[in-house]
Amino acid sequence: MIKLLKCEYKKTRRKYILFTALLITIIQLCWALYGNYTEFSIKNGWMMFLYQLPLVNAIFMPLLSIIVSSRLCDMEHKGSMFRKILVIAEKGKIYDAKLIYGFSIIFFCNILNWCVTIIFGYIKGFSGDVPIILYLLYLLFTVVPTFAVYIFQHTISLLFKNQAITFFAGVIGTFCGLFSMFLPQIPILRKSFIWGYYGVLQFVGLFGWTKEERYLNAYFEIMDIDWIFFTILIAICIVMYVIGKKLFCGKEV
Repeated sequence: MIKLLKCEYKKTRRKYILFTALLITIIQLCWALYGNYTEFSIKNGWMMFLYQLPLVNAIFMPLLSIIVSSRLCDMEHKGSMFRKILVIAEKGKIYDAKLIYGFSIIFFCNILNWCVTIIFGYIKGFSGDVPIILYLLYLLFTVVPTFAVYIFQHTISLLFKNQAITFFAGVIGTFCGLFSMFLPQIPILRKSFIWGYYGVLQFVGLFGWTKEERYLNAYFEIMDIDWIFFTILIAICIVMYVIGKKLFCGKEV
């Protein structure tokens, strides 16, 4: 496995995959952090981020997964590289190595995003200390849905030579996830798509906001965490991994 991971690194050194992932992360941070910070925002900044960022993640994390998985697998489809690799490694190990290597890039971007967000809050002067436990939960509830999305993207990128299929499948899934987040009155909708779990696991809500008074009586409140569906999401990850690996191992290359 170590040799395969080193092989993945050597093959991608000049593909600028990490650079592309970092560029997307920078764009995400600019989108999420840019804006006019009012007195209300400064006072409630830490909680405001926990409320707003899951929606931003639902847009950019699937996009990141699409690009990284597609770039990693596209090079193998070109020139029938899979047949050459199979001389030195089994299909299952190839699946695992590419999954680990690809998601390590995604995970690094997740950690970078998380750290920059906290540093930005300190620089902006958000009131109070950072609620580190809540932010660790937020990190967990970002990484796990992203892992689920990445397993899906990784599998179809390996199965289909035409990466346009991977792209459109990811875009459709992302759209469904975003659409479900804008319909909180139908919670089962967002629970039906792995892309919607950024919203399912959101645990900070905004209350008291009205169109007329806006933030005059608004406040943030911690909501109950849906641990049942968090466990279901982990089970989904396991099932997708097992099925995806089996499908790839049975595929003619």
